[in-house]
Amino acid sequence: MSPRTGNFTVELEGRGALIIRPSDHIATGGEASVYRAHGTSVKIYTDTEKMRRDGMIDKVKLLKPLRSKFVMAPEGIVFDSNGKPIGLYMPFAEGEALPRIFTSAYWQREGFEIAQANTLVDRMRDTVRFAHDHKAVMVDPNELNWVISLARKKDPEPRAIDVDSWAIGRFGPKAIMLSIKDWHAKGFNDQTDWFAWGIVTFQIFTGIHPNRGTLDGYTQKDLEKRMKDNASVFAKGVRLNNAVRDFSTIPVPLFEWYKATFEKNERTIPPSPFDKGIAAVAPAARIHKTVTTASGALIFDKLFEKVGDAVLRTWPCGVVQTASGTLVEIRTKHVIGKLGSQGEVVKVDGGWLLADPQSSPAYTFVDERTRQEQALSFSLKGLSLFRYENRLFLVTESELVELKFMGGGNPLVVIGPRTQILQPRATKWFDGIGVQKAFDATFMVLPFGDAACITVRAKELDHETPIIARAGSRFASVITLDKKGTYHKHEFIFDKDYRAYQHWQDVVDSPELNLAILPHGVTAMILDDGELVIFVPSNGKIHKVKDRMIEADMVLTNWEEKVVYVKDGALWSVKMK
Repeated sequence: MSPRTGNFTVELEGRGALIIRPSDHIATGGEASVYRAHGTSVKIYTDTEKMRRDGMIDKVKLLKPLRSKFVMAPEGIVFDSNGKPIGLYMPFAEGEALPRIFTSAYWQREGFEIAQANTLVDRMRDTVRFAHDHKAVMVDPNELNWVISLARKKDPEPRAIDVDSWAIGRFGPKAIMLSIKDWHAKGFNDQTDWFAWGIVTFQIFTGIHPNRGTLDGYTQKDLEKRMKDNASVFAKGVRLNNAVRDFSTIPVPLFEWYKATFEKNERTIPPSPFDKGIAAVAPAARIHKTVTTASGALIFDKLFEKVGDAVLRTWPCGVVQTASGTLVEIRTKHVIGKLGSQGEVVKVDGGWLLADPQSSPAYTFVDERTRQEQALSFSLKGLSLFRYENRLFLVTESELVELKFMGGGNPLVVIGPRTQILQPRATKWFDGIGVQKAFDATFMVLPFGDAACITVRAKELDHETPIIARAGSRFASVITLDKKGTYHKHEFIFDKDYRAYQHWQDVVDSPELNLAILPHGVTAMILDDGELVIFVPSNGKIHKVKDRMIEADMVLTNWEEKVVYVKDGALWSVKMK
């Protein structure tokens, strides 16, 4: 059963009838389509006879008692209008995909700290123990099968999804992502779950898979071989850049468990991050720095710093947001307001437009002369905000609506150009780009220029899950995760009207995307310590600037035509001499 193009009604066991609309579609995979309706996740199998063959009705009966706020267990069977079982339903897991939390860019932008990491890892540990206490084996708790709820920013909660794939009773394992597979074990059991938990939680702390990094004798495609050889990040000679977070932040007992698991092939239940151990500090990561010049290739300028209130975000229009939520104009250092973490800022005639649908008022105009705020009324409701450079959009149930500002004595937010979106809930919105999975195909939603927006078919992304993406003038970069657990970086270079593109792809260590795209199409990126890569998509020219001051944890973005980054809570710019 493919995703439907019209409304249809299903019957939820114990709940009654539910109308599902095409806009409720979230994803379609190899065996099922998933919809979100009224806080419920509905999974409808492509081959409905498979439910009978696999005994899913009996399996759901075993899984229903697994009640936990951290476990999105099935709540019942879904029937069609004729009473035939066609799927199952469960609570919808609202939150952030776990791989995004691996990145230093996320830690910086959201003010995510080691305290939250400890809490999250401990609760994921509780979730695995919960499964085992109920005689279930999770089998495949890879990073895509965890959603992180950040409803309370300082108190993250995990949500285990794909619970219907757990092994329980007579129902055995189905499949596992190879990047979390215990290659030294036969079959699946509690210990293989703990091994997989170790893989994904290590990435929460450090940003890198425990068998990644540069090691002589292995390539980036040799993950399976390295796992079989126990050639982990703890091996002698491994080189890691500064984007990898310091190992010393990992609580000592847990750090020792990681070492014993990935280096010595020991298999035990891990300690909690809150377990007290010896007073020693875990050794720092061995950071490999490429020093190729005596320095002096680039100029670094500190643009803004507020002691005790670190910079988290920067907008291209020249505004930064600090940890307290305060908005500061970079050029004048004047405070222009406050905003939530999901809000957006764009420059408009006479000032700035602040937008945050989660607050009241949702839209505010700040006068650049007086810095006085004026609430703006705007009745159209949407699912989320989306920004491309200095253009602001509202994502609705069926469209991408550009928001326009009209100044004067009575400033207004008005509806601008609209772009039809076939599957808004199946679209992930990133920095300047939406990536849509619809009807077994992938599309990129790309605003460009001053007023245009286009949807581009991207077959290169069809069989992979988008994790992080960024787009600007004639260029887009997308980090994806494939079914084996390998991260890929895709780069797209478009012609002037976005009707054709060139594509490049490579395997990368992590979902970190360290890239600034300037308004006129020049991009700057850091792949390794010691080197800033300047790329001009319009002519294909690449210039590599080597300087020992460049470090991979300098998360790049732009302020107009300036390349900027945040370091130790301060905003800096970098440019060539």
